[in-house]
Amino acid sequence: MRPEIVRGSRKNSAVTTVPEDAGALALASTAQLRECLHQAEVELRQAYSRMLGVVAEVENRKLAQAEGFRDSAALLSRLLRISASEARERVEHAGELAPRRTVTGAPLPVLLPVTAGALRAGEVGVGQLRVITATMTLLGAGVTAAQRAEVEADLVEYARSFEPRRLAVLARRIRDRLEPDGPPPREPEPMAEACGELRLRDRRDGGLGLEGWLDAEAGAQLRGLIDQLAKPRPASETIPDARSLAQRQADALAELCGLARSAQDAPSSAGEPTHLTVTLELAALRAAVGAATLDFGQQLTPAQARRLACDCKLIPAVLGGPSEPLDVGRIRRSVPLGLRRAVTIRDRGCTFPGCNRRPRQCDVHHVTHWADSGDTCLGNCCLLCPRHHREVHETGWKLTIHPDRVEFIPPAILDPLRRPLTNPYWR
Repeated sequence: MRPEIVRGSRKNSAVTTVPEDAGALALASTAQLRECLHQAEVELRQAYSRMLGVVAEVENRKLAQAEGFRDSAALLSRLLRISASEARERVEHAGELAPRRTVTGAPLPVLLPVTAGALRAGEVGVGQLRVITATMTLLGAGVTAAQRAEVEADLVEYARSFEPRRLAVLARRIRDRLEPDGPPPREPEPMAEACGELRLRDRRDGGLGLEGWLDAEAGAQLRGLIDQLAKPRPASETIPDARSLAQRQADALAELCGLARSAQDAPSSAGEPTHLTVTLELAALRAAVGAATLDFGQQLTPAQARRLACDCKLIPAVLGGPSEPLDVGRIRRSVPLGLRRAVTIRDRGCTFPGCNRRPRQCDVHHVTHWADSGDTCLGNCCLLCPRHHREVHETGWKLTIHPDRVEFIPPAILDPLRRPLTNPYWR
C-alpha cells in the first residue's frame, strides 16, 4: 500500500490572473509571479506530452527509415537541432507514454498510462519522468503486472510532491523492498592514510577558518563524501534548498564530523567520546537572550545553544558570586537512551520531508523545547538530521507529532498556503 502523503491542493486555492507581457510582469504581485511560474511550467510539461505524441507517430510510420535516416532519433536530432542524447530520450519516452501500433496497424496499450496522464495534465516534469521510466525499466521479471502498476502509481503520486533527486531516492527504496535479493553493495575501499597539510585559524566572528591541501587519493575520498552529503535537500518540489553549493559543502563537512564523533572507533578522552562543552545560564537559554560559550572561547547564540541542547549530556552547576563553582552535579542526558530507541523505532530516520538520513545521523529534536518546559517524551520528540534540525530551529517550520508520522508546516515565505508535508521515505 502506498504511504500517505499529506499535502494541500492547488485546485482549492484562489485563481490569480497571470499577466503575460513583460511590462505587466514588472507590475505583478508576488502571488501573480508565483502563479505565472506554475502556469508556465504546466504548459511546458503539456507541450512535451504533445511532442511525444508526434514522435510516437513518426515511429509508428517508420518515417525516419523511409527518409534515409538510421532511426527516429537521428531524424529528430537533425530536424529539431537537438543533441543525439536528447533525441534518443524523446524516442524512449514516446515508446512508453504515447499510443503505439503494431506493424499491421493494430493499436497497442500505453506502457505507462498513469505517468502519461500526469504528464498530459502538467503534473510531472521531464526530470521526474526520467526517474519513473528508468525505475520501471529496471524492475525485474519477478515483479508482477499488478505490482508494476502499483509502483507506477506510487511514483507518480510522489512526483507531485518531490523533485527528481528525492524522487530517485524513494524509487530506489521501492525497488529495494520489491527486490531485496538484488546485487549486494560493493565493499567500501579501505581508507588510506591522508597526506597533506591542514591549518586552522580562528575568525573574528568566532568561526573557524580552514586552509590546506590533500593528495590525490585522500582528496578523492573526501570529495566523494562531501559530494554525497552536499546534495540539495528540498522539502518538496515547490520548496527548494536555498543553500549555495559552498554552504552545502560546509554543512556536509560538519555532518562528517558528527558521524565521526558517533563512530564506534572514534577517539576518546578520559573514556568518553569527543564532545563539546557549552556554558550558558539557564535563564538565558529559556529567554533566548545572551550568549553561550564553547570550550575554546567562541560564543554561540542562545538559539544555537537550544538546538544543541535538544539531545545532549547536561551537567548542572551552581556558581557563587565571583563565578566560582560551588556544586557540580552528575551528568544526565536530556534524552535518555531508552527514549531515543523508542523515537528511532517510530521515526526510522530523519522525519523532514524527503530526507533519507539514518538514525545514527540524526539528533532528537524537542518540538516544545525542554527549556520551555517541554516534556522529554515520545509525543514531543522526533529525529532530525543536523541540517534539518538547524533549519527547523532557525526558520518558521511548525511540527506536529502524530502516532504514525511527523507533520511539517512550512513557513509562509516558502509556501503561502502552508500545506502540510510528511516524509514518506521510511513508510
